[in-house]
Amino acid sequence: MKKIVGVTACAAGIAHTYMAQAALEKAAEELGIDAKIETQGTIGTENALTEKEIAEADLVIIASDIAIDKSRFIGKKLFETDTNHALKDASILLSEAMEKATIHGGKGTKVGGKMEIGTSSNKFVQYLMSGLSDMIPVTIAAGLLFAIANTMAFHPDPNNADLVVWGFSDTASGEFFSKLFDLGKVGFTLMIPIFAAGVARAIGDKPAVAPAFIAGYIINDPKFLGAETGAGFIGAILVGFGVGFMVKALKKIKWPELIKPIVPILIIPVIATFISFVVIYYLIGQPIAGLMNSLYSFINDLTLNNAAAPIIYGAVLGGMMGVDMGGPINKTALLVSSAIFVDTMNQFGPTGVNAIPQAATGAAIAVAPLGAGIATLLFKKYFTTEERTLGSSALVMGMVGVTEGAIPFAAAHPSLIIANTISSAVSGALVASMGIQFYGGVGSPLGAFVGYTTGPEMSWLLWIVAILFAAFLNALLYRFLLRKRKNELQQVG
Repeated sequence: MKKIVGVTACAAGIAHTYMAQAALEKAAEELGIDAKIETQGTIGTENALTEKEIAEADLVIIASDIAIDKSRFIGKKLFETDTNHALKDASILLSEAMEKATIHGGKGTKVGGKMEIGTSSNKFVQYLMSGLSDMIPVTIAAGLLFAIANTMAFHPDPNNADLVVWGFSDTASGEFFSKLFDLGKVGFTLMIPIFAAGVARAIGDKPAVAPAFIAGYIINDPKFLGAETGAGFIGAILVGFGVGFMVKALKKIKWPELIKPIVPILIIPVIATFISFVVIYYLIGQPIAGLMNSLYSFINDLTLNNAAAPIIYGAVLGGMMGVDMGGPINKTALLVSSAIFVDTMNQFGPTGVNAIPQAATGAAIAVAPLGAGIATLLFKKYFTTEERTLGSSALVMGMVGVTEGAIPFAAAHPSLIIANTISSAVSGALVASMGIQFYGGVGSPLGAFVGYTTGPEMSWLLWIVAILFAAFLNALLYRFLLRKRKNELQQVG
């Protein structure tokens, strides 16, 4: 084995993608193997593999949590796994890949269904995470622009200083921020069809993108459906999977040779779009829209009339953010909080939106890595030199809202998942109990400045305090759970 090429990718396209790349390249170097690993992150494809490099490679390794196009690797020995496998022990992964790789185009290698921190090899989850991967940049961009515009829209009522009113002035600056607000709304409108298209693409490849995008749009257009609201993210999930598997089935048809060149770009997209239209308009669109309208009205009423409700769902969503640090449970919490925000925004407007769940996940996303970093600073004797270095990285990642910064610690000491879950749940419960609403931006203490919060007076400061309190709690829990390790490290030293 002289040369290896590979591809790494994760749902968020940030941490796992590059950490897995570094782990594989380092392990290959130690074994004296030439390796080049392509990354498919949020910024796009980097370190791209050339046709020559693929042709010369003895082995192809794909370590990805989302669907990857493998058509260029036909005929090559290929081994497919997830990023967590590469992060856990890249050397063992290389040995396993050399032994178990199969020629792509024949019978593929199956990855076990065990769900691990940061990732999942479950196909259903991978399809959802592919959609999330496409949607996340739109969420961040739209949310941040929306948040900036909102800073100019909320102001004290001139007739009653105790009330806050929403609206833009008739001045030139008011018009500018009004259009910026509209731009954010465009992003929120497109977010759902982009998610549906991403899920469908992961299942049915490129021919599924156009019909899923169109279907994802119409199932969330109240005017098209003749309903009060759209079908929300539930509708988008049904569209993504429905179109994806429909296109996959259409691709298996033995089309006449004469029309084969136009099948993927014309025949399949048109058929899939037409069938989607019929199913959405005549069968599922209105019922799902009605269900989502009732669901979010119930959640809003529960939030307004029951003081304990936000604390409970804030704690649940916050805990989900910390339990697997970027994995399917974490992404499910993000999906739920984003869905509630976007769907209630579309239904009730900026004055009736429920952004408390998004505040819970936005705060909790930073707690695990911040807590890990703080623990390595305050309780150095409980960590190795390498772990202290990782702690510095975790602090930085926590400050920009990348939960994956805590993964190395949880992978080495699974009991720390308990600490991450508890402290993340505390942060979610705290911000929810205070009624803080998060309209978008960076989920971390920086969200107070690169984002927008509303709620009680000085909500931005309370946001920071809640996150830091939970992070220090996490650090203390790390110390407690690792208390026996201090003596072990001293004996080794």
